[in-house]
Amino acid sequence: MAMLAHDAPAEVIEAHVAGLLNSYAVHGSAAFSRIAMLVETLWKQRAPAGIPAFLEACEHYTAPLPDDMVFKGQFREREERTDMAELRLFARSGEVLQPHDGARMFRHGAKGLAIMLTRSSGAQRSAQWGEFFIWRALRQLDMSMLLLGDRQNLIFQRGFGGFYGRLREGLDWIEAQAEPYDFAFFVGNSASGFPALQFAATTRIANVLTYSAGTHHPPEETRVALMRDRMDSRIPGRPLDVRPMFAGWQGAAHLHYPARHPVDILHATHLADIPGVRLVPYDTDFHPLFAVTPTEAFLEHLSALHQDPNARRMN
Repeated sequence: MAMLAHDAPAEVIEAHVAGLLNSYAVHGSAAFSRIAMLVETLWKQRAPAGIPAFLEACEHYTAPLPDDMVFKGQFREREERTDMAELRLFARSGEVLQPHDGARMFRHGAKGLAIMLTRSSGAQRSAQWGEFFIWRALRQLDMSMLLLGDRQNLIFQRGFGGFYGRLREGLDWIEAQAEPYDFAFFVGNSASGFPALQFAATTRIANVLTYSAGTHHPPEETRVALMRDRMDSRIPGRPLDVRPMFAGWQGAAHLHYPARHPVDILHATHLADIPGVRLVPYDTDFHPLFAVTPTEAFLEHLSALHQDPNARRMN
């Protein structure tokens, strides 16, 4: 399978789309990995100009693909299936709240609001497919999603988007978005697990679901060393540790982590004795659990958090 280079010119991208159509005509479906490759190339090229520019490019290049076109096959170590109609709904249903930094609201249900923290624009980043799979699971549970992107990777220290440098005002803004919902929670993956936990500990939205989350900076850590150095350059001596923030906290925190990954064990167990924290180990040493978690599993994880007796309600 030929790869689609991230700097591919328009004619090469159009040929890739034509290949998708040919596969659909011959086999009745196209490979999920091929549409993912297209989206990630467009992300690399257009996301630095802002989320609307990226979505516009997606609309332009996928216009020849019919709504009933099926994509299926292996993607990041799991089997996936979707169609063009579902992908278009995901792309079009998000209300852009902060165009450049990627804050979008997907209003698909009133039973809850997931606030997902993710790294946003920048040529060095790829499209975050986990957003799509979480969105799909939330729709089945009649829940909505607020997606918060952070180009600086310092969302937990300096704010985000229009609130960069004013973190407390940003948190107030998040709480205002969650106000219509009785149940709200943060979602964080790896490094973004740190702000998800921090925000859950310091706002009325006291619930959080994380995957291989960073919780502090143990001596053995290497993964977040760059984050620590960037923090030190802006806020010298600021500790990277969410544990003190959970003093007096009441809510539900479900931390999914690989139980054979030495550093992830340190991160998860750092919060193990806090009331309301639940550790969910996996018998693997594979750090990116989030990337290989199927929709069915997300459904179970979201439902478990919603039903947790420790979960705090907004109203």
